[in-house]
Amino acid sequence: MLSVLVLIAGLAAGVSDGQGCAFADSVPGLVERDAAAPFRSRLVGSEPIVEVGPEDRPDAEPVEAPPSEMSEAVRARITADFLSEDERRTLRIEHGAWTEADLDDPVLAARAAVIAGAWDHPAVMDDAAEALERAEAAAMRGEAARALELLGDASGVRAERVRGAALEMLGRFDEAAEAYTRAARGSGDEPESVRAGLALLRLRGPSALGSRDAEAVNRGLLDRITRARDARRLDWRARAVEAELLYARHNRGEAMAAARESLRLNPRNAAAMRIVGEIAVDGFDFDTAGAVADRMESVAALGAAGGEPRVTADAAAIRARGALRRRDPLGAEGAVDPALARMPEHRELRAIEAAATAAGYRVTGTERLLEDFEALSPGSAQGLMWVGRTLAEARQYELADGFLRRAIERAPFWSHPRLERGLMLVQAGEDRAALGELERALSLDPFDVRAQNSLTLVRELLTYQTIETPHFIVRYKDGIDAALAPEMAVALEAMVERVCSDGPGGSDHVPERKTIVELMPNHEWFAVRVGGMPSIHTMAASTGPVIAIESPQIGPRFTVGPFDWERVMRHEYTHTVNLSRTQNRIMHWLTEANAVFNEDAPRDFRTWRQLASAHASGGLFDLEEINIAFVRPRNPGDRGLAYAQGAWMFEFLIDRWGAEAPRAIMDLSAAGRTGPEAFEEALGMTPGSFLESFHAWAREQLIAEGLALPEGAAGLSELLREALGEEARAGGGEGGMPDPGVIEELLEAHPEHPQLLEVRVGLALAGAGERLDDDQIALLRRLMAVRPSDDAPHRRLTRHYLAADSFEERARAVEHLEFLDVREINSPAYAAELSEIYAKLGEHEKARAKAERATIIAPFDANQREQAARMALLAGDRAAAERHLKALTIIEPDRAIHERRLEALRGME
Repeated sequence: MLSVLVLIAGLAAGVSDGQGCAFADSVPGLVERDAAAPFRSRLVGSEPIVEVGPEDRPDAEPVEAPPSEMSEAVRARITADFLSEDERRTLRIEHGAWTEADLDDPVLAARAAVIAGAWDHPAVMDDAAEALERAEAAAMRGEAARALELLGDASGVRAERVRGAALEMLGRFDEAAEAYTRAARGSGDEPESVRAGLALLRLRGPSALGSRDAEAVNRGLLDRITRARDARRLDWRARAVEAELLYARHNRGEAMAAARESLRLNPRNAAAMRIVGEIAVDGFDFDTAGAVADRMESVAALGAAGGEPRVTADAAAIRARGALRRRDPLGAEGAVDPALARMPEHRELRAIEAAATAAGYRVTGTERLLEDFEALSPGSAQGLMWVGRTLAEARQYELADGFLRRAIERAPFWSHPRLERGLMLVQAGEDRAALGELERALSLDPFDVRAQNSLTLVRELLTYQTIETPHFIVRYKDGIDAALAPEMAVALEAMVERVCSDGPGGSDHVPERKTIVELMPNHEWFAVRVGGMPSIHTMAASTGPVIAIESPQIGPRFTVGPFDWERVMRHEYTHTVNLSRTQNRIMHWLTEANAVFNEDAPRDFRTWRQLASAHASGGLFDLEEINIAFVRPRNPGDRGLAYAQGAWMFEFLIDRWGAEAPRAIMDLSAAGRTGPEAFEEALGMTPGSFLESFHAWAREQLIAEGLALPEGAAGLSELLREALGEEARAGGGEGGMPDPGVIEELLEAHPEHPQLLEVRVGLALAGAGERLDDDQIALLRRLMAVRPSDDAPHRRLTRHYLAADSFEERARAVEHLEFLDVREINSPAYAAELSEIYAKLGEHEKARAKAERATIIAPFDANQREQAARMALLAGDRAAAERHLKALTIIEPDRAIHERRLEALRGME
């Protein structure tokens, strides 16, 4: 072994590339490139390094609330001096500025109701209202036959568009296409004409609009609405239709801008508010979505006495879709029920009702509702589309595929079912099938942003290199990620035994199909892979059969930088296995809890403090609230608390009922039991009783961690009041701090009181330099004993020992570096420092293991790779040394020295 080291060291000296990088030395612990140096400034800081934890879903994207104030230009138009009162009243209605007095006119009241989306308001039932307003309201309620009756022989762009919608609802598609064609070719009302064109495009394809070129037809519609917008600067309808067109093509940024501009021109128009609400739901911003729905209902009341909100179909749809995205099918049903009671033929609400039933895994009920929908709208794809899309979001890929195929068969020119099926196939890992479906979707609508992104992604993925193992298929882009992918494949196979076992946290299940793991070359590619859009704020996610993970590199195209990808992958693979075992039917908090538990890392002190604070304040979630906190956090720390509390409850489950208990709850949930039913059957207690027992158990844990006091023990404030009396109320000693002598006396009476010790340590270390005296060290060790998870003493002692002159003294930092390293996810500093110390101590296997861990956190850091190769040689592991040298040739391909070192190593006997 020594000859290998000497020769490699000599080779390094003889073929240096001029960058001052020696590779190995026969003296352990010495190397010119210091692997820990770039991180050492963070190594002993007082703040936690870990800021980002493994997550599997995008963060909420806050959406700005829609404007409620109209533009000054509109205000000036309405109040112009030259207008008559009748003209002014008409403009107030047109721009959503009506007063109760304006609504005395039945014609204007009906017009206002239509603008506000109040389709069943008495104003649109009034015979004195214009027939066209009443007809549109009837069509929007789903009363298609009534709408046709009210339209009679009426002509004009808007009348024909409404007629087309009513005929389409009745399954009279040829007649609907004729009406849409007349509207689309009409003039004088561009917004309605473009709406008709969009409907015709969906129903009959681009040729119905005069060209087989879908791109030209789509561009023509957008150009028409753009010209209408520019020609009539105060026309809110043009901007609302523009928003609808852009939103339908998943261009959410521009759609939001158009919707907001429409609302500035008419703050009460439901069409634009609906777009804002939908975009909020897309971004998981359910609070804003709910606020938009509230506002829609308030506006729809028009001039009702007391201003009581009025149920509207659009508000119900926003709330229901939000509930479906939160995996709350009963909430979705509850959202649509009041509106359906008033508008029982409303097609979208009927479709959502079927989708909610499907999301609750009620197959018979879903088919019954779809049959009812078919009787109402023969040949329509709308219900099938809603059910298929909802099941795809719930990761019920096989079921979703069946419904989406049926929707495509019924509506071959409608791009959305094809897009949804393509996206579903991407999530299911069926990329070649997805490629064809996405290409067909884009051939129908070439401007759909999400389809463009997803198709580009699939084409990209098909160029990736592949490594196949017994349980995984690892895909990666050729280039620098080739340094990590082979190591990832090996580590993943090692995870199978842990995650799929019948031990604590194990799923006792191995997925039938191989899990696809995609190492995405940057964050944008990762985000498109997970959500179809480049704006997702996490670094790894499981869709079930596919796990996508962002490459742990540093740079502007990466969100996190280095991270412990093995820990993250254990988290994500736990999701994949659980989803496979339960057929993707599992309580959100339980699978997240299991995934955090399987990270196999101690809970850091920051998390302990968060749990202690929530426990003390009554802020822990119940079993319903914790599910909501993952997707709709009320406060900034709620999602983090949900992860932490879930893992804590998972520990309690195993501690009290054994490793099988979580699996039993999962299986019951998968079989269709509600959360309370699953808990009662598996544990023999209600969720309320479970939480009561958990809180008592959690308190004992907090006492053991020094974060809560035993029953009857006085807290710090009480002890100080008793000791200092009036002086305590006046602020204590010098600078507002209690006298150290007083604290010392209290500690003599309460030697293990964690709060007293924390104050005593703070007083003792105030103004301390790098090195500490024996008394200060003793105090830190006392604090470590009563607060075993507190990282602060370990950080301070690490700083103390590493500042020593002698190596023997510096080596005493090992226990503290080990404590910090096992909790670290983002920095290789602790592992790199430990590797150096162990090498100097002659403990070469430990040095190799720590250097290896540093490369897991920072696999593209050449410093860590060089150190790992060197430590592997010292430990006699030439295979590992060769692996790291080979990785260096990929990470730094322009440095020929790596190839020469690799060749030299391979030539050694």
